[in-house]
Amino acid sequence: MVHKSWLVLMPLMVLLMGCTAHKAATTHSSSNTEYGKFNGVTLDVSRRHYRVSTLRKYIHLVADNHGSFIQLHFSDDKDFAIENNYVGQSIKNARKINGVWHNKKTNQFFYSQAEIKSLVKDAKRQGITLIPEIDTPAHVTALVETMKANGKAKLAKQVSWYSKSYRDEIHLNQAGIQFVNKLNDEVGEDFANQSNARFHLGGDEFTDKVKSNAPYVKYLNATSQNVEKMGFIPEAWNDGFLNSSLSKLNKDIQVTYWSWTADQQGSLGKQRQKYWASMPKLIKHGFKVLNYNDYYLYFNLSKANISKKNVNYMISDMKQYWKPTLWHNDNDTTLKSKRGIVGSSVSLWADAAGSITDQQVYQASNKFIKTFLKLAEDR
Repeated sequence: MVHKSWLVLMPLMVLLMGCTAHKAATTHSSSNTEYGKFNGVTLDVSRRHYRVSTLRKYIHLVADNHGSFIQLHFSDDKDFAIENNYVGQSIKNARKINGVWHNKKTNQFFYSQAEIKSLVKDAKRQGITLIPEIDTPAHVTALVETMKANGKAKLAKQVSWYSKSYRDEIHLNQAGIQFVNKLNDEVGEDFANQSNARFHLGGDEFTDKVKSNAPYVKYLNATSQNVEKMGFIPEAWNDGFLNSSLSKLNKDIQVTYWSWTADQQGSLGKQRQKYWASMPKLIKHGFKVLNYNDYYLYFNLSKANISKKNVNYMISDMKQYWKPTLWHNDNDTTLKSKRGIVGSSVSLWADAAGSITDQQVYQASNKFIKTFLKLAEDR
């Protein structure tokens, strides 16, 4: 994601904060008392590879602070960060350097299926749901590069195209649907049989269309129904939920709401506010949502942003203003109750993280995450 969130005016400082399987048991409904209780952390493991030991630390951090999930953003422009034989990424054509798997052809970092299964096992012991996010139709540049370099160039050409605005994208046609379903089938096997199992299908920053998106409706309905067959609750970013399409989209999809306009200003921003569904509109139409407000809940990693002074400022601002019902930026867009809001997430994005160690990221984000989880639970 290209997140332009939470710009804080401070002297000489800018803060960019603001993102078998068929036997799995899932629950698609929530009672009023459960609203706002499913809270967690999203980690961008595509543009910044965390060691498995660090991911375990985050699992335990979330569990120790009454959180419920960790979402792993596997696909973006840097790494397709998970082993997947269907697209040609396997430990058979990789090498392990300092404990991290590297694709020999692309040098992309990725997690092996054995590592994922081990993390899921640990998460289950801690009562945490580990959520895979395979972001499509956009944010697939590293995936396409992986396929082209590992004997799947013909398939990559069949199912993808290049957008001047959003780079590589998956075609919103039957070939694209079949490809994504096969891709997700293999991913889903490693994340199956969890409590409250979920599969995030992506769906952000892929089009500038605002009035109609019938091909995406068909695409998202098909891919969401596919992961439901595997026992997962489907999730997707709010970008593709236009007012005109709400009656046509699968109501089982839970919408992770990060921005009403994808951080666009001017005429495009105004158009999106007119045609994109607001969080209240989604709830009114029967969708369940999660609050990913990119103004308060996004932590864009950089050397400047992880400084103690900046982190303390972000925590203070979040404590003073954010609540689960505040769904768009810092504007007065507050819902009257948490009805329809399943939960919330903070996100650690790595659009331009630079050379920061796991230890530095964990130390900088630890208090931020603890504060968020307490606010999400109490407010």
